Amino acid sequence: MKSKIVKQVTGMILAASVAAVLAGCGGSGEDGTLEETSSAESAEQQQGEEGDTIRFALISPMTGDNAATGAQQDNGVKLAVEKINENGGVNGKMLEYDVFDDQNNTNQSIICAEKIAADGNYRFVVASNSSGCSQAAYPALESAGIPLISGINTGDFMTDQGFSMYMRICARDSIQSVQLVASVVEAGYTKPAIFYTTAETDTMNFQIITNYLKDSYGIDVVASAQVQPETEKDFASYITNFQNAGADCVIFVSEYSPAALFIKQANTLGWTDYGRFCNAGCSNPQLIEIAGADVAEGVISTASFVADREKATGEKAEFIDQYTELAGIEPGEWAAGAYDVVCMMADVLSKEEAADLYGQELVDWIKENETYEGIMVDIDIDENGDNSLAQTVQLIVRDGVWRERD
Repeated sequence: MKSKIVKQVTGMILAASVAAVLAGCGGSGEDGTLEETSSAESAEQQQGEEGDTIRFALISPMTGDNAATGAQQDNGVKLAVEKINENGGVNGKMLEYDVFDDQNNTNQSIICAEKIAADGNYRFVVASNSSGCSQAAYPALESAGIPLISGINTGDFMTDQGFSMYMRICARDSIQSVQLVASVVEAGYTKPAIFYTTAETDTMNFQIITNYLKDSYGIDVVASAQVQPETEKDFASYITNFQNAGADCVIFVSEYSPAALFIKQANTLGWTDYGRFCNAGCSNPQLIEIAGADVAEGVISTASFVADREKATGEKAEFIDQYTELAGIEPGEWAAGAYDVVCMMADVLSKEEAADLYGQELVDWIKENETYEGIMVDIDIDENGDNSLAQTVQLIVRDGVWRERD
């Protein structure tokens, strides 16, 4: 049985040295160049690369339509690094990290991963916001012996493929989708329409939700629309189709931007008397900003974290306050998940038994030994790389902000 390890929380955040490279996929050394290395050379470099620091990388969309989630991940990592370094680092070693911008694009994710692998000096990688991007990045990282750890990848396929050096701390889509459907049914809606994107994760979740509605509740989806969010911005025809089909609610399976545009445009077209339910990708303050606070009022989402300061205590409350001061908005699961990943890895590497482990040995040790109390979720990684303690919470937009739904 694993022993429970509770992290220590002390002190206020002070400034720390964090190397963040935000241009393209431009993680690099001090001179801005990258040296190609073989896997064997990389392993040799890793054993002696740290000195007084432990380096890791973050892959995240810092530009493009999903830049708001990338900013959340970066800020969550930054707060974790500052807290850990302020309290002495990891066995006296300071944490440093580089950011690689994948633009929420799988091809860019591959380039980012290849640059990280070529560098040879990263202990682990915090995964991108997109399961598809993480899937694309994984092979290069695995070849270099670098673990990939996610706070927010929900796609079932990420742990169904046998990725031995991949771990996640959030709940899988199959779990979140079931809970989302339950909230729709409990609210009394019987004629749902589904709005989803061409992303692999969203397409799979569309099927999960459609099948679960039919098999468990005998409810058929009355209409659906699949969109390409990079090129489609006008959803008037889909809104009209949903209305004509008699939809009494819409289930959004997408990131925040297309869902917000749909909600805003539906309001402009006069369609307001329908329920709005979202997956976790929508639970970003940017959805409220894009759609408008009044228009977004009452939107419901299922996610892994909610920044409800009135209900938060301890380190979670401190994190919400510090994040809001840093970013000017409340944190979502992207920030909290990244924060928990970094704090968990610092806790792992502080242990005598794990301090000198790398690659697969490090991942295996975590699966066998580590449990951790996070601000988003408690963490206990199983043999497949999933968090056996993962859970979700229902959110609702109330007075212009996301709050925990009663």
